[in-house]
Amino acid sequence: MKKQKLFWGIFFIVMAMIVVVSKLGILPDVGVFSLLATAFLIWMAVDGIRHRNFYEMLFAVAFLCIIYDKPLGIEELTPWTVLAAALLLSIGLSLLFGGKRKRKHSIEFEWDSGDGSKGIGSSSEQCSGEYIRCENNFGAAIRYINSDNFCKASLENNFGSMTVYFDNAMIQGDTASVKVDNNFGETILYIPKEWKVQNELEHCFGSINEHGKAEGTNSAVLRLKGDTNFGNIEIYYV
Repeated sequence: MKKQKLFWGIFFIVMAMIVVVSKLGILPDVGVFSLLATAFLIWMAVDGIRHRNFYEMLFAVAFLCIIYDKPLGIEELTPWTVLAAALLLSIGLSLLFGGKRKRKHSIEFEWDSGDGSKGIGSSSEQCSGEYIRCENNFGAAIRYINSDNFCKASLENNFGSMTVYFDNAMIQGDTASVKVDNNFGETILYIPKEWKVQNELEHCFGSINEHGKAEGTNSAVLRLKGDTNFGNIEIYYV
């Protein structure tokens, strides 16, 4: 969170400088809004590359194409063709490359909804073990984490709704972590209020909402990492 605050602080200072300099005629004749949007979208694309987030990366490029469609000579492709291409490419690349992660000691459940879409897990599943991976695509899923020694979970939700309950999980070590990758959907987490929670989640065209408060009476620390793109993450402390 400190790094995120540092970035946004520097970002707005640089933007203020750009606004002032643009009025002095030093920069090319480009609207202030376009300059601000360009700076933000370039950062967004770089951040997408750094985290291998195809949605963030490709939509940033798409919006840059929309802003500069005249100089690029692609006016006939903007905005909807470019946005549709970015969406389809994001889905395809995420399905092909987004899931290439280490799966040691992880438990997976695959389901077929019958309409051609697939996901990991059925509509409701009990998951146990130290390392857990859950994936949901184009559907709704509920996961109950039952673990006496929970260490790490990787949650991926694309174009669907995923609800995960951690109230039956126990952290034996000092820390545990949950990595959330939410795209065009909603991920809902139910976390014991006794845990100390370090919320390091980020969002792009989405939201992260906390309901209730983590009391932190337990010595265990849970680190929430990852991001949401064009969707939202809801955290409930129970």
